[in-house]
Amino acid sequence: MAHIKLAIITGSGLDFSYILDNYYKEKSLIDVLPEIHTQVAGHKYQILDGYIGSIPTIVCNGRIHTYEGYAFKQFQSFINYFRENSVTHLISINAVGGLRKGLPIGEFVAIKKLISVHYNPFPIPSVMYPNWIFDRFVPRGTYVWVTGPCYETQSELRLFSSQGGDVIGMSGGPELYWAMQLGIKTAMFSCVTNYCFLHSPLTHEQVIENAQKACSRFTQKFKNILIEELNIG
Repeated sequence: MAHIKLAIITGSGLDFSYILDNYYKEKSLIDVLPEIHTQVAGHKYQILDGYIGSIPTIVCNGRIHTYEGYAFKQFQSFINYFRENSVTHLISINAVGGLRKGLPIGEFVAIKKLISVHYNPFPIPSVMYPNWIFDRFVPRGTYVWVTGPCYETQSELRLFSSQGGDVIGMSGGPELYWAMQLGIKTAMFSCVTNYCFLHSPLTHEQVIENAQKACSRFTQKFKNILIEELNIG
């Protein structure tokens, strides 16, 4: 089997540390990226080195976002950490709003296409395609990445839905860009934490709560899918 080293980056309420069979090192993301100046609720800012089966794996519980004021090159530094630690395969997992009515809260979606919407100037392509798609995973969908920091208006959401968007969120776009630029095989998965076209106000606390519930149900299933995908025991 060719050398594989995996990294999993997660966001709000999504703690995938339990996917590891064991881990031998824990450190703070802030030690890796000293320029981190804000902390978003639901992110542990924790890095665990361990194994899934025989595959060395880094789980990074936390990330940076454009709405926090981080620059394009800081995302490169973030992803560079994984390349410098010999990561060959990366999975970016985020919490998102659902634009497609048929996606229930708690569903995980494999992202086959990303559309980027730049409220602030950010030099990544308007359309990107992850270069690692799990063949047997359903559902799949198109992710609309927005820079934030505000949730979108109903008019904006209708526009993004009409453009083929299935889910929408504020993380993952720069990670996908830099990981593929740096030669890392990269997959994206999104956890639906709310349906966007409900008129009740949405809070970040609700996003975290729904992500935590979904993650607790999904981690073992995803581990089995990942083991099959990488053909590991």
